[in-house]
Amino acid sequence: MARGVIFSCAFVLLLAVGYLRLMNAISGESSHGCPRAASDLRQSALPGRYTGTGGMEIDLVYGRPSAPEGQASFEVRNWRYSDYEHGDDSSGSFDGSGSWEYEPRSGVKGMQIRLDFDEGPQPGKPAPISFLVVGGGGGRPVLFDDVDPDVCPDIVMNKSD
Repeated sequence: MARGVIFSCAFVLLLAVGYLRLMNAISGESSHGCPRAASDLRQSALPGRYTGTGGMEIDLVYGRPSAPEGQASFEVRNWRYSDYEHGDDSSGSFDGSGSWEYEPRSGVKGMQIRLDFDEGPQPGKPAPISFLVVGGGGGRPVLFDDVDPDVCPDIVMNKSD
């Protein structure tokens, strides 16, 4: 009799875990602490310094002395090229600047930042990472590179100010 009760409890537990994982996958919710896209952050919450993987940094600002009035601009340090692989710095990094736009993601829920580089990427190198998904955690923006929605991103940048 005890064996049947233990088996039944284990079966119910496995069924519940499977159901929760299925609902998580269907709803698009992130799991295991991965960031997820946010649709409710205003563009005005984004300016500031973000730091992340491998010493990467980005400063998002509105306007700079050389930019047209009201243009959103950025500066990056230790920025990666888009051909990186997890833990691979073979293509190097660079410092640069340009302008950014806050826009809806194409075909999926959430918002992203599109980076348009004026300076920085070296000729002959792969294209730089130029799209960052905007996520949120506790009202603080998080930027991340969403290469594969089934895997936690390698590049996650947290706002530091």
